[in-house]
Amino acid sequence: MLASSKNKEKAYLMGYFHSGPGQTHKVEELHYAYSRDGLRWYELNGNRPVWASSLGDGILRDPFIGKGPDGRWHLVFTIRPMGPFIGYASSADLIHWEEEKALPVMADIPDTVNAWAPEFSYDAVQDEFLLYWASSTGKDLSNSKHYCTRTKDWETFSSTQLFYDPGFQTIDASLAEHDGKFYMAIKDESYVYEPEKYPHPPMNFMGVAERIEGPYARMPGIQTPDFTEGPEFLWIENRQKWLLLYDYWAYGRFGVMESSDMVHWSSELEEGKLRTPYRARHAAFFPVGESELERLLERYALLAHYRTTTYAPVRVAAEETTGFLHDAFGLRTITMWLRPDRLAGTQVLYDEGDAANGLALRLQDGVVEAIVSGRGKHSRLRSEHSGLTTGKWHHVAVSFAEGELHLFVDGKAAGSLTSAVTLIHGHDSPGGYGGRFGTDAFGDGEGKDAFQGAIRHVRIYSVPLQSEDVQQLYLREVHL
Repeated sequence: MLASSKNKEKAYLMGYFHSGPGQTHKVEELHYAYSRDGLRWYELNGNRPVWASSLGDGILRDPFIGKGPDGRWHLVFTIRPMGPFIGYASSADLIHWEEEKALPVMADIPDTVNAWAPEFSYDAVQDEFLLYWASSTGKDLSNSKHYCTRTKDWETFSSTQLFYDPGFQTIDASLAEHDGKFYMAIKDESYVYEPEKYPHPPMNFMGVAERIEGPYARMPGIQTPDFTEGPEFLWIENRQKWLLLYDYWAYGRFGVMESSDMVHWSSELEEGKLRTPYRARHAAFFPVGESELERLLERYALLAHYRTTTYAPVRVAAEETTGFLHDAFGLRTITMWLRPDRLAGTQVLYDEGDAANGLALRLQDGVVEAIVSGRGKHSRLRSEHSGLTTGKWHHVAVSFAEGELHLFVDGKAAGSLTSAVTLIHGHDSPGGYGGRFGTDAFGDGEGKDAFQGAIRHVRIYSVPLQSEDVQQLYLREVHL
């Protein structure tokens, strides 16, 4: 995160590793999710890793990612075996990670046990990165303090110094700047090793300083709920709000509080307002540009892209029990360009599944309609203002997010509803676009009801594209 933490970007990425409650079901590699509002995070790459470390035991935990003034991304993370090292890699595009190495940040500090949860901030005054992390020295992990070093190039580093020590055990520090002051969120872990002396359960508190290197003074009355850790700040440009996101690591979920000034914080938002990927742990949250998000969606969310202009139904899936367009899903987007020759009657645009479990898109007398079906339940959405004309290319999209169904026409929202269908279960029906290939999700099974006209650039995504994403896609392709 840069020293000036208020970004102007309107897209955000989450980097995390996998773990279930009590350190079970671990997949300790880099994963991604994306968001447009900082609250609803949708997993990329099917909630599978996007990059694995080759350092030490191949473990990547507690990833932190930020962009430097040179435009390159930098990743630091916890590695194993424990000791004086942290992991590092850099990237030009968040896809290809290079220059991987172990940084010996605690090599000159005797009896170092570990180096955990590293993060960094760019100090614009000194034109260098301030890198900080938690380490314990001595016989065990009960003596954690925060240390720091500085670097301009990730090759040479200043001598390691003590960064923050409030007199009790702390880990998981994270910094942000707001209106000329620097704020730190940090975990109080004193209870873990000295429960009789410090009976309060682990949680995160906040400190403030005039300079990035401190000293940081604790801000009274501000803390996250009990049994939380891994706090991270994120500025949401559209809402002019700070989010403080944190991990209930033992319970397998995240929490969030918000503020407009870093001083007055809300209580924790109700659980239903925050969505994070299943088993995501100790995450980094950071802004990305539109072109960067576009590349990530193309790489990690685009399941299929059928570019060729077609004039008849195209079968994509045969009758099978599993696989593409047969497996269950709760997140999906379909986009396409179409040029109708006529508008009257029923014309099927997309057919996946059947009346029991499926998703379909059609024109009904010139109006775009979408439907989802799950275990016999149905929810149908009709466009409020299609505005389609014959002989002209139009962009149509439908997104589904665990019950939220949205329609878009020519890059603009055209209708939405909340459905009782939150999961479309697996099925064995054939499917495709430009016509019907069996009984569709609308329940119709007579004939193909083929689209009369041309279709091109059919895209199928594993995430529910947001309105900003659909608009960006429309603007990018409108002249193709």
